Amino acid sequence: MKNRQRKTALLLCAALSASALWGCGETVEETMAEDVAVVETAKPEIGELKLSAEFIATINPDESVYVIPKATAEVLEVRVQAGDVVEEGDVLAVLDDTMAQFTMRNAQTAAQNARIGLDSARLAYDLQYGEGASTLNDMQSDNTITQAEDGVNQLQDKLMDTMDDLQRTKDKLSEQEKELADLKVKYDFRENVSEIKDYVDNLDKTTPEGIANYLAGMQRYQNAAQEVGTAEATIAQYKSAIDQYEEAIETLQDNINTAYDSYSQAVTANNISNGEMLEEQKQASQNSISQAEVGISQAQLGIEQAQESLDSYTITASISGVIETVNLKEHDFATSSNPAFVISNKDTMVATYYVSEDVRNTFSTGQKITLEKDAKLYDGEVIEIGSAIDASTGLFKIKAAVRGDTSSLLSGTKATVTTDTYHENNAVIIPYDSIYYDGTQAYVYTVVDGRAKRTEVETGLYDIDRIVITEGLTKDDTIITTWSAQLRDGVEISAVESSTDTENSTQE
Repeated sequence: MKNRQRKTALLLCAALSASALWGCGETVEETMAEDVAVVETAKPEIGELKLSAEFIATINPDESVYVIPKATAEVLEVRVQAGDVVEEGDVLAVLDDTMAQFTMRNAQTAAQNARIGLDSARLAYDLQYGEGASTLNDMQSDNTITQAEDGVNQLQDKLMDTMDDLQRTKDKLSEQEKELADLKVKYDFRENVSEIKDYVDNLDKTTPEGIANYLAGMQRYQNAAQEVGTAEATIAQYKSAIDQYEEAIETLQDNINTAYDSYSQAVTANNISNGEMLEEQKQASQNSISQAEVGISQAQLGIEQAQESLDSYTITASISGVIETVNLKEHDFATSSNPAFVISNKDTMVATYYVSEDVRNTFSTGQKITLEKDAKLYDGEVIEIGSAIDASTGLFKIKAAVRGDTSSLLSGTKATVTTDTYHENNAVIIPYDSIYYDGTQAYVYTVVDGRAKRTEVETGLYDIDRIVITEGLTKDDTIITTWSAQLRDGVEISAVESSTDTENSTQE
């Protein structure tokens, strides 16, 4: 830059001097000795030239998830707030699971019935075709078999009637519990009907309107207390009846087992006596066991599905990280159409920025970057180079991982990324001020046999200090790096080795 300024200043001085002389009408005789240009020289550098650029990037965590409720229900409890650090599996919120509990109880009842059916089928098979059937020698008569069979049938009929009564009572209990839930909605209380009285007692009773509201509220409380009391009493009766039925079923099952033992002995003795072990009947009994086992599998699947549904009413963290957003409040309704939480894993933060195609082609994965945010610098590297144009920007997306302690980087904020773009390797490089232009043609002065020689060159990448020469020079040439008023093609050179050349010589 100093050379350029010195060139301009000398040209202006020469022009002004000439104008002054000619303006006086005097004839100037030139008696010039041969010019000698005093300049500095240097050898071209063989090396690398890189350009860097700054880009505006958006910072976000490398891993961020939306936690979406799997059930639609009232929010009973929210246990976290934005900024909290959670571990995978931590409970974030709890929803009202009343209906899911009903479904689970029904599934458990179905499984219990299926187990009873399987036990009965296996017992029937063992009685007719088990080990005891081939070891008994002295058994009762056909009359004993008939009596034992009648006893078993009667007990089984009674067992089935009792199980039907149990199921009907459970159905009535479910209906009554639903009716109680409806009463809570109807009279607007959550757990205890006394909540209505507590509310009414706090009403203003100093005005006619307040007294009227108080009386109306008390009437509403009395109505609610009566209906709720009736419902709760009925529920208690049903629960007591269910307990009695379940005890009766256990007793009947024990009696059936005892009766089956007697029946088994009679049937086995009769079959041994008659030599009749009908394969067809045995297969039918085995089929009954198989069907009962299928029923068990289906019932177990029902329990698993009910448990999965029940679990969905507890919202948990799917990854470890920081709670970025909380979209739930107590007593709101959670739905699968709206994310309840956003969790980010800030162990790795990513800077995303966009570049043109020619800049994108200079990048490579693993390339180092520097990120600046709030006067603080972070190291990083390019981890992803977009292969298609982003529709919204018309540019290519670049992602870089930010290393180090990134806890102070906030999601969605902007930062400046600095990284290398264009570069030339193993190139011929000279000082930028050594280049001259004749129109669009670039040239330099080299030293040949002690004189300046104008040498045309082709240029490449450059910055404010250096420029790449793609054609016209080699590392063995000597170039003139400073300007002189006497500098022209063919002029004699008095050369002073430049500091750049001295450094290169020292390095060699």
